[in-house]
Amino acid sequence: SETGFYLPEFQNGFFTLDEQEQDWFQNTIPAVVHQDQTIVSGATVKLRLVSQVYIAGRLIPEGTFLYGIASVTGERLKVEITSVRLESALFPVKLSVRDMDGIEGIYVPGAISRDVGKQSLSQDIQGVNLGIIDPSLGAQAMNAGIQTAKTLLGRKTRLVQVKITAGYQVLLVDDNTKPV
Repeated sequence: SETGFYLPEFQNGFFTLDEQEQDWFQNTIPAVVHQDQTIVSGATVKLRLVSQVYIAGRLIPEGTFLYGIASVTGERLKVEITSVRLESALFPVKLSVRDMDGIEGIYVPGAISRDVGKQSLSQDIQGVNLGIIDPSLGAQAMNAGIQTAKTLLGRKTRLVQVKITAGYQVLLVDDNTKPV
């Protein structure tokens, strides 16, 4: 197909008792996390193809880097890849990352408990209230600075960070294809 992807290697299939080959095709692309990364929602995740694949009729070689945007949902790091670059060409795609269990997103155990802890810390920070005792301009400026610092620290603590390790195996699925 000119718009989809396929793996060029011949794959062995199952045969019936009368030796006729069954229809079989590969519907995922194997990839790995390229390097150790600490990710938050909205960050870029760097992956690497572990086999060659054709996209829009062009061979994308093994080892090509793919970049996707991450979002943390529960205990899953979801990654969406919207383009693949080969030299100076960009190929628009719609790929999602699946863990080896077949579920969308990379399994990151403990992300939910980290989220609860960060929300609790954020609420504690927001709960600190320093009233203006001295009505002077200097005291008002100090209070404004403290409030700004509390807001920035509160936002930073709400970001859930997850770590993924180099070589972690994932599967890429073409979200443009509709299951039959």
